[in-house]
Amino acid sequence: MKSHLRTMVAATALLMSSVAFGQSSLLLPNNSAGTPSETMPTQPSKGMPTTTDSSLSAFDKLDWEHRGYVTRSDVNQLPGQVSGFDQADRNRDGHLNMDEFQRFWQGYESRGQ
Repeated sequence: MKSHLRTMVAATALLMSSVAFGQSSLLLPNNSAGTPSETMPTQPSKGMPTTTDSSLSAFDKLDWEHRGYVTRSDVNQLPGQVSGFDQADRNRDGHLNMDEFQRFWQGYESRGQ
């Protein structure tokens, strides 16, 4: 009887540990890379560009994800009154590539923001 009881206790413990282990993998959803999908990219501490930055440096700070363009949302983070996005966006795709951004930045710099 004692060996039967020990077997039952061991089987129950094994079952409970496998259930606990199985549930632990369900706590954090993972993406295909196996990392928690809840982690969002955050802007590095390069800071916000100022008018003393070159257009290349300003573009790099705003395009911290290295997409190759900046959006209206990106440039709206700049201090002061921001205008000229539509005039700089020559191909009307809603993004400013580096050439378009240089035109935009010249206007932004000249306003002394």
